[in-house]
Amino acid sequence: MFTELYRDQFDQLVRLSRIRIGNTIDAEDLVQDAFLAVRRAYPDKAMDELRPLLFTTLRNLTLNYLKSGNTKRRQASVELLGRDDRLGCPRTVTPETQLMDAQLLTIAEQAIEAMPPRRREVLKLHRFEHLTYDEIAIRLSVSRSTVKKDLADAIAEVAEALARKSGQGVDGLADRK
Repeated sequence: MFTELYRDQFDQLVRLSRIRIGNTIDAEDLVQDAFLAVRRAYPDKAMDELRPLLFTTLRNLTLNYLKSGNTKRRQASVELLGRDDRLGCPRTVTPETQLMDAQLLTIAEQAIEAMPPRRREVLKLHRFEHLTYDEIAIRLSVSRSTVKKDLADAIAEVAEALARKSGQGVDGLADRK
């Protein structure tokens, strides 16, 4: 299950990214972006095949971060939530892509609205208000580890909803090995 991979690998990937960029908050964001990118790019891969892809994707995101010179990086995964003024790759907007983007946004919004309230709040505070785990933990009177777990679960729920839309259910991946 993708959520288990996230929980198992998150801390190790954050340490790796933090060593390279020297910033824990942005390292955590880069790791989350790597998970989302891998999940969306390789919906048909088995979980054991995703691990090396995560490391490669994180390395590339880290290099891009360092090359950009930005001290506060915009989140690459916000396309998922429809809040960015740059595109991952150049493309011409067509009515078809606008419709597809609107459908994906609707799926993501429905998945977010269906979440338990605290999980939804953690996701919104982290992605929209750009609060750190510690800031969210203080605001919601929960532990930092609870914030991390809720955020991991929220991201996995949205990724699973989007994967189902594309016909690639996350739970069915293990059966296809």
